[in-house]
Amino acid sequence: MDEDFRVTCPCCNTKILVDYKTGAVLSHERPDDGGHKTFEQMVADNTKRKKDAEDVFSQAVREHENREELLDKKFKEAFERAEKDGSPPPHPFEYD
Repeated sequence: MDEDFRVTCPCCNTKILVDYKTGAVLSHERPDDGGHKTFEQMVADNTKRKKDAEDVFSQAVREHENREELLDKKFKEAFERAEKDGSPPPHPFEYD
């Protein structure tokens, strides 16, 4: 292996030329991103990002509102199973 090798970044598709002896980056080429976005496109992206954040927040609020009811239901179900089982609870010192 006497020649430098090229690596392509999986995230941004940048091509990187690496020296085989030292491991140093000799050069890199960024792919053409197709130009810059217009102001209208950036505003639309920001509006979409804001809407997505609001959706995530409202979902978290709904989950938090129902959390107490869900925990109560789980507790009651576990309590009923424990009453039906009838066996004594395990003793932690018996596992040694």
